[in-house]
Amino acid sequence: MRVGFACQWDRKDRKRTWSHTPYHLLSALQQLAQQQVVDMPIELPRLRELLVKLRYARPHPTGLLSVASWTPAMYALRHRALLRAAASATNCDAVITIGENGPIDAPQFVYQDQSVGQFIEYYNAHGRMADVRDVPPMHLLKSRTEIEQHTYSTLAGVLTMSHWNARHVIATGSIAADRVHVVGAGINVASDLPTQDDVARRLEKDSRTVLFVGRHFHRKGGDIVVAGVERARQLSGQTIRLVVAGPTAWPLPGEPPAWVEFIGDAPLERVQKELRQADVLALPSRFEAYGIAVLEALAGGVPVIGRNDFAMPEMIEAGRTGALVDGDADEQFAEALLSVLGNETIAWETLLVAPEVRARHAWPAVARKMLDGVEMTL
Repeated sequence: MRVGFACQWDRKDRKRTWSHTPYHLLSALQQLAQQQVVDMPIELPRLRELLVKLRYARPHPTGLLSVASWTPAMYALRHRALLRAAASATNCDAVITIGENGPIDAPQFVYQDQSVGQFIEYYNAHGRMADVRDVPPMHLLKSRTEIEQHTYSTLAGVLTMSHWNARHVIATGSIAADRVHVVGAGINVASDLPTQDDVARRLEKDSRTVLFVGRHFHRKGGDIVVAGVERARQLSGQTIRLVVAGPTAWPLPGEPPAWVEFIGDAPLERVQKELRQADVLALPSRFEAYGIAVLEALAGGVPVIGRNDFAMPEMIEAGRTGALVDGDADEQFAEALLSVLGNETIAWETLLVAPEVRARHAWPAVARKMLDGVEMTL
């Protein structure tokens, strides 16, 4: 089977595209010897892309912020680029496209973590827009959602990371349920599996370490984590240290508290080191399309506190591999944190399931599921 792989790559470094996800997926597909994979880069004209971004730019404390990514105008650019890429790659039995970029003549399978329409679904459920800073006004989201659903009706299949996304796609009625395949996602950050001695030493420590990782600090719930850790310190009297990675500058008023180590947009190796030393990863995101960081922590034997929403309940088993919170209250987060820190059952259970997480979410395993879905449909 000859399969096309269509992706809009980072112009400077392919590996950085979508947090390394397409790069690792393409490599895994190419390693399956029986498959011939054709690279089909989606290349947007630089000037036109810049003009669309400027058209939808707005002031932000960090500078100009463009909400162009989710607009019909940016879709039109990407669709034309996808059509050019498809025309240049002939004789493909199927094309796997990273994200929804419009219909093509060849049987197309879109790989995605979320739908544009799920922003609107979130709004309808919560009465406000998800705290995602690059989301355009509602009228543009609705127009873009109509386009997305039309594309679904033309697809041979949708390959989703989660059941949460799959349920939404099926609920649109634009594509049959048997053409929606949950294939998961792979782990992009290799982590060492701790030994039993490592876990025992972690449990014996007098101090505890919480790690937060997220460039989009507020959307990922970073403010909840800071307030919640402070509350947990007050309630328990424990020595709890918080490491914050991701933002380029400290995102809250004033200086970081003495018990917070802010490492900013640290190199991958530093984040891996902090993850190995952490007692828990905290990621109570207000909106999360998937959350590969959750898998990376669990694969390294580190429990996770996440949000009881989106795809997180599919990954975190409360009381076994971490905890789930329902809202933004720092008191609730503090209680969840104290229920996990130093909890021997959770520490050992997380270590027990780590090898299975690593195997199920290795990119070759995801690629195999993806190709099985393609072959099943064609």
